[in-house]
Amino acid sequence: MRQTILVSFLALAACKTAPEVVADVTPPSVPAEDFVVVTQSLTQVDVKYTGTIAAGSEAVTVEKAVWEFVVDGTVKRSGEDKLGLAAAAGQTVDFALDESLTYVKDEEELKAMDARGGSLLLALRGTLVITVPVAASGDKPAGKRTVELPFARSREVKTPRLPHLKMIEFEAGRFSENEVQAIFHLGVVNPNNFQIAITGLDYTATLAGKAVATGTIGAGERVTQASTGVFDITATLNEETHGKDAAKIVKALIIPWVLKSSLRAQLYSEEMESKGDIKLKASK
Repeated sequence: MRQTILVSFLALAACKTAPEVVADVTPPSVPAEDFVVVTQSLTQVDVKYTGTIAAGSEAVTVEKAVWEFVVDGTVKRSGEDKLGLAAAAGQTVDFALDESLTYVKDEEELKAMDARGGSLLLALRGTLVITVPVAASGDKPAGKRTVELPFARSREVKTPRLPHLKMIEFEAGRFSENEVQAIFHLGVVNPNNFQIAITGLDYTATLAGKAVATGTIGAGERVTQASTGVFDITATLNEETHGKDAAKIVKALIIPWVLKSSLRAQLYSEEMESKGDIKLKASK
């Protein structure tokens, strides 16, 4: 009798300790990702992050992406994008994050980057928040469980460099015994591998000691990558600007000129003063 009880007890213990058989579940994953810099400026980048989410053995809903924008290891901005994407079990769905991000906050930081040169490492990293439906079981109603999938990609870009003003050349001619016109070709040098936009070029042109032309040109103009944009400034000396002295000044054949200019761009301005003489030939 005792032996029968012992056998029964062992059988019962075996039933209690036998492992529960659970079907294999393939979790969702991110099998493909890409991160590109669409456009770059002195202060900002437009980036696009794309990826593919594989649902695994259960249907999924990709609720949102929580992300950080990182520049050389420093978090510059964080954000959250709602996605609302769905994929059935065994299927995939693509996602995309399009962001305009600032990586330079002020003029001092821009100048420091110009002095440093080299490159910057930009990265977008974060978490995809995914929900998976859970069927009702016993007293528990149907619901959802949350899965978080990390993502991260980086891209190296050239450090932004400051644009500079440059006097390229000037040309001048005598129109009459009391009138001379000069055209100054002012350059904006863009050393970057991306185009830059300028807010404007302010200038004052002086001929023979008097300001004869003042204004702003180039507002909203763009200078293409690794090139010099040329802007023309016209200045005229005549009786309207110098009165009866105009003829005397022209007859002297040498007219001193001064061009004061100021470049305004994103978070940055630069001033330049150029001087010279207009040398005329004697009239026949």
